[in-house]
Amino acid sequence: MAGSEISCFWNDFQLKRPPLVTLQVEDTGFAKNVFVLINRYMQQLSEPDTEEFDHTAALIGRLMARRKNSFRNMPGFRVLCKLNSALCRLLRLDLPRELEHFRGALPDVCDGDTAGAMPTRSSFEYILVRLLGFYHLHARIHECCVTAARYFTQLLRNTFFMETITLLIAAIAKINKLSTIQANRSAGLYNKLRPHCVKFPQVERHKFVPENCELPAQLQRIIATTQKQTEDNASAPAVMFKSPAVVTRVEKAKLEAKSDVGTVIAREELPLAQNPKTEFNVDALRSVEDAKRFIARETKARKQSPVPKSCVTKAIPKHEWLGAQTLFHRTVSKDPVKSLSIFRKFIISKI
Repeated sequence: MAGSEISCFWNDFQLKRPPLVTLQVEDTGFAKNVFVLINRYMQQLSEPDTEEFDHTAALIGRLMARRKNSFRNMPGFRVLCKLNSALCRLLRLDLPRELEHFRGALPDVCDGDTAGAMPTRSSFEYILVRLLGFYHLHARIHECCVTAARYFTQLLRNTFFMETITLLIAAIAKINKLSTIQANRSAGLYNKLRPHCVKFPQVERHKFVPENCELPAQLQRIIATTQKQTEDNASAPAVMFKSPAVVTRVEKAKLEAKSDVGTVIAREELPLAQNPKTEFNVDALRSVEDAKRFIARETKARKQSPVPKSCVTKAIPKHEWLGAQTLFHRTVSKDPVKSLSIFRKFIISKI
């Protein structure tokens, strides 16, 4: 019963702020710690990620309004509407204003031996309740982000509105990351402020928290989905897989070889006397005229059938022989020495 009461209590956005009443106390030393904690949290709200959170929330609202007709029947879009509602309620909550209002009521000089006027416990409990609402709203945002991201990722796999869905998933991922940071900051502030609640003076006739309700002692940090998956993978027992045996091609051929594969026949090579090679003295091509006579003689011999054994260039393919002739005749008039040298090198490389 107490859990449901306190749940409705922090979720009431029409919650009225109790009147700010200060009472004289003898010990104000703890107020310094409260002031430092609130001031440090207020400084964190001025960091760039807070501004990025506001811009991303506005982008999600515009994307939702743009696709409210084409996506209206999708379950993921309804979750996106819930996400936008949570962001709007977060804006209405205006936690920085409440913290600044309470911080201004703390005494300027705080010391264990110094007496001073302190706000009542009702005002401090109101701040704690607002922190609870801020934290649970971010928890709601985190839950909606995870559900919507799963749905729209499936649509992205089906190539459905790829540009819009990609932008939407990116905005959801960013708002989830920034929301987790803000939720953990508020949880840390609540956990540090909660023990100071009993130190504030209390007026018996003006109790803010009902008697059947009790503020939680601690708030758990929200763990991001990727971090949670990483921790789950790290905590899972390692499984050692035995590497498969490596089978080479030779071993595979031996395994698949048939029993009757024939007989290997070794062919005897012909003796050198039966494979005579035509010898040619390249020094015979000393001049351009010698090269021209050589080309004419070899061309005539290559046209005979069968080609005589005395033909030196019979092993050279026809297209290479024609190319060598053409190159020689084209360059011999411009540079005879170079043309003859190229032709000699060609004959040496082919014979």
